[in-house]
Amino acid sequence: MFKHWRWWLTLVAVSFMVGSPSPSTDLDRTAVWNDTWSAGVVRVVVVPDLGVMQLEGGRVLGYDVQLLEWWGRRTGHPIEWQYAASVQEALEAVRLGTADVAVGPIPEDGMLELAASKPVRSFRWTLVGKKSEKAKPKPKRSRSNKSARRPKIRPSIRIPGEFPKPLWVLEADSLNVVPVAQTMFRFARPDTAQWILPDYMARAWGMSGTKLAKGSFHWAVRPGDTVLLAELNDLVRGRSSRNQRGALANKPIPRPSDRDSLISPYDALLVGHSGWDRFTLNALIFAESRFNPTIVSPAGAVGLMQLLPSTAYRMNRGPVDLYHPKSNINVGIRYLRYLDMFWENRGVPDDQRLPFVMASYNTGPAPVEGAMRRAKAKGYDPTRWFGNVDQVAKGPGGHYARKTRDMAQQYQGYVQSWRRARIRSEDEPPAEPIKTGSK
Repeated sequence: MFKHWRWWLTLVAVSFMVGSPSPSTDLDRTAVWNDTWSAGVVRVVVVPDLGVMQLEGGRVLGYDVQLLEWWGRRTGHPIEWQYAASVQEALEAVRLGTADVAVGPIPEDGMLELAASKPVRSFRWTLVGKKSEKAKPKPKRSRSNKSARRPKIRPSIRIPGEFPKPLWVLEADSLNVVPVAQTMFRFARPDTAQWILPDYMARAWGMSGTKLAKGSFHWAVRPGDTVLLAELNDLVRGRSSRNQRGALANKPIPRPSDRDSLISPYDALLVGHSGWDRFTLNALIFAESRFNPTIVSPAGAVGLMQLLPSTAYRMNRGPVDLYHPKSNINVGIRYLRYLDMFWENRGVPDDQRLPFVMASYNTGPAPVEGAMRRAKAKGYDPTRWFGNVDQVAKGPGGHYARKTRDMAQQYQGYVQSWRRARIRSEDEPPAEPIKTGSK
């Protein structure tokens, strides 16, 4: 049985091209709710580039994402997260109406018919890295061609290919700027070629470079969404969020790594478990133990998946070392399968079962069964969680189901968009220069 967050409509998202056959609009849509919908939902498509979003020890961090999450909690706006592998993908999603806000390293110059928020980040564009072309020695000139001059070779300077070019780059007549296969700045290779980067990204590589021009990044919305734009402008520049912005801006941006797609040190132990995907399992383990294999709760639950020794003994049919990560995970997954069968026997269909499993993992099956009975008495469907049983399951179990779901959604969207961007950057075709300035 394939166990995943069925209510995301992930399989539909993977096969559906948003309004166009172009691969640039094939978004990783992992948060489409088909059970309940709130009029206050804001659909945010994220380009998880440096500083916008990253995973650290299972925590979802990044200035833009954390600022929006804070805003959603403060205002009561539920956020539906989507993920794109490039700025062009994100902007296209807003243009087509499949997202309300595009978030990422987006210059105002490239938005065309979309409306830009006030600056989310202000910085200096910086030239960093190694020159990709070495100047060749000048040939000796004979007396007959003393007046002949060899054209000056300008080294190529790189910028992501699916990135709107800032106006100052297009107007520069002294730069040989070429778009390349990389769709995010995080996949730049300043050790092998020169790149134009925002200065805060350059610092993540430990580089200073040459300052070129002032720049700013913005969020994009449709021009008609004036109320939403006003709220976002208040968020990124208003007084009410000033302290929160300051706290987030002071957090360092980590140096990009080939291991950025890993969610936790235990990813390798969380694959191949008969349909239990690593996104869901990582979310559960983070919620339980913050990936600490030696933690013991006040109730006596042990290790990564916080198992009671008595429960582990029954699931393992014998003693087990719960401090050993692999053993703890294997027994924890056996318990998840037991809970899955428990709810199957009580008539919960396969595509609705996971939130029941998550809630009962946290509180035990008995409280969730009680919520199921109360939901039925109030006229709700007792075999569906969101919008039904969760309306009466207000305790820790109900919160836990939503928390782990949301976290797994973010893990999956981040990793899938990261991988698509990485695949594009691995096979880089020869780049053609952008025509800049006047001849």
